[in-house]
Amino acid sequence: MKKNELIAVVLMLLATIGAILGVFAIQKFRLSQFYTLELIARAPENGNWYPKKFKVPYGKETKILIRNIDTVSHGFAVPDLNIAVSEIKAGHVETVRFIPQEKGTFPFMCTVWCSDRHMDMRGEIIVE
Repeated sequence: MKKNELIAVVLMLLATIGAILGVFAIQKFRLSQFYTLELIARAPENGNWYPKKFKVPYGKETKILIRNIDTVSHGFAVPDLNIAVSEIKAGHVETVRFIPQEKGTFPFMCTVWCSDRHMDMRGEIIVE
């Protein structure tokens, strides 16, 4: 291999590795800006919310990805924190962002009639 070809290969490898590391660094920075968690929605007879209880940090921007893996629509509300998503259709994901301004335990619930056991579809957010 000629000297120029070797230099070109080395520069291409460095550029590729640099781009990959840059993408990971940007993603890590973006995720460090807020607390992120995933909440799964299923009718109570199919598993209910998962997790049913979770903790979030006080005063830090929080992002909840609510993934409806069920065959019916669901809703999401935390009345004490003034958070609501009117409908999450089957197979869809909705994002909720908020900054917890008070510590404590706050109930959340499904707000769309999803089954005969709809009233059991509840959980808790703990702000620490």
